[in-house]
Amino acid sequence: MSRNHLYDRFQASASGTFLLLGTTIRVDPDSGEGTEINVKDNLGIGSTTLQPRLAFRWRPGRRHELEAGYQWAKRSGEAVLQDTLVFRDTTYVAGLRVNTTSGTSQGFLTYRFAFMAKEKTQIGAAVGVGIIFLTADIAATAGVTAGGADTAIAQFSRSGGFNGPEGSIGLFGRFMLGDKWYLETDLRGIAIKIDNIKAGVVEAGLAGRYFLSDKVGLELGYNLGYYEVNIEAPNNFASIDKTGKISYTVNGWRVGVVYAF
Repeated sequence: MSRNHLYDRFQASASGTFLLLGTTIRVDPDSGEGTEINVKDNLGIGSTTLQPRLAFRWRPGRRHELEAGYQWAKRSGEAVLQDTLVFRDTTYVAGLRVNTTSGTSQGFLTYRFAFMAKEKTQIGAAVGVGIIFLTADIAATAGVTAGGADTAIAQFSRSGGFNGPEGSIGLFGRFMLGDKWYLETDLRGIAIKIDNIKAGVVEAGLAGRYFLSDKVGLELGYNLGYYEVNIEAPNNFASIDKTGKISYTVNGWRVGVVYAF
C-alpha cells in the first residue's frame, strides 16, 4: 500500500489558478463618500485572470493541521468613463479615458481539527483568518474637449487601498479514495465587526489529488468565495485611517503540484 497522504507531516503546493472575479470598490475622500465602482462595468477591467497560488501545510499531530498560503489576484484595464467617479480625493469626470489596475490578493491561515481521524477519513472543524490586500490605481490619460474625448491629455493618477482582515469558521472533510486518490472539501463562513471594520465571508472548496509517488502529486481544485469588507469612520487611535468598501466574488479553478515530506 502507498503512503497515506492524509497524515503527511508537511505538504507544499504550487498552483496556477484561473479566477473569475466580480469586484466593487469604494475609497472615500477625507470628507464625504466616494463612488462605489464596479471595476468591470465602470473601468473596463476583465473578470478573468490566471494567477499563481502557494500553500504550505503542517500537521503537528494526527488531529491537527495548519495551512498557510497566498493567492495572487491582480488585473488591469482601460475604458472611457460613462459616469463621473469620485476616488479618494479626485473626481474623474465622464469622458475621461482611464487606465486602471486592481488587486485583491489574499493571504490566508487555516487551522483544522479532525473530530474523526480514521485511516481513510478526516472530518472536523476549521477556522480561517486572512488579509485582503486591496490595491487600486486609476490613471487618467485624456479628457473631454470640443474636439472629442481623446484630444486633451490630462495625465494624473490616484492610488488607494487598504488591508482588510477576514475570517471564517466551518467544517472540512478529507477522504482517501484509493492508494493514490484523495478528495478534500471545505465550507466556512462568518460575519464579524472589529473596531471600525465590518466583514462578511463565505468560502467553499473542493479538490482532488492524485499522487504519482510517495512525495509528488497533482491537484485539481475549485474554490468559491464571497467577501465584503466595510471600513467606517475611525473611532480611536487603533482604527484604520481610511474609509471605504470592497465586495467581491471569486470562482477559481486551480491546477498544481503537491510535494509531501
